Amino acid sequence: MKKTVTLPNILSMLRIFMIPIIIFLMIHVSPQIFPYLIVVYVFAVFLDFLDGFIARCFSQESDLGKIIDPLADKFLVLSLLFTLTIKFDFPVWLAVFIVLRDILILWASFLLFKGRKIIKPSLVIGKFTFGLLSLLIFVFIVDLSDSIDLFLLKRFFIVLSSAFLLWSWCEYSLVYLREKNGRK
Repeated sequence: MKKTVTLPNILSMLRIFMIPIIIFLMIHVSPQIFPYLIVVYVFAVFLDFLDGFIARCFSQESDLGKIIDPLADKFLVLSLLFTLTIKFDFPVWLAVFIVLRDILILWASFLLFKGRKIIKPSLVIGKFTFGLLSLLIFVFIVDLSDSIDLFLLKRFFIVLSSAFLLWSWCEYSLVYLREKNGRK
């Protein structure tokens, strides 16, 4: 796991560089820009799954990848949530919940690394929650189109995402407590 310049790490960095483009397209959404917004967003989310697949299948996992992949996820989600909350109708309470959860996870990861030099990979529930949040954001982005109304679908994904956010926070908390106390 010594190699740091790997294709998965490059793809994670590409996702980070795509964030300003997505935000620009969201802020300036119009019928002409809307298809580009959808394509760029879906491509960014696809890159997350692709980098993980390549890392696992071609033995390109690295300690750097364990750090930048979840950071790219968090930067993408938090940036788009901020934009959707400020400019559009994303619920403030849910955005705050997501931000607080991610801050707590990052803080626990930092403490584990600082205290025990442990870099924990993302949990399956964390990856699933990211997938749900990506889908929730996608529904909100699609709803930016004047010709589409996804009110009920947005509410459904808000409830489902909230449940998985809580579950994943509990799982990450248990992992942190086990590692902090030296138990597996």
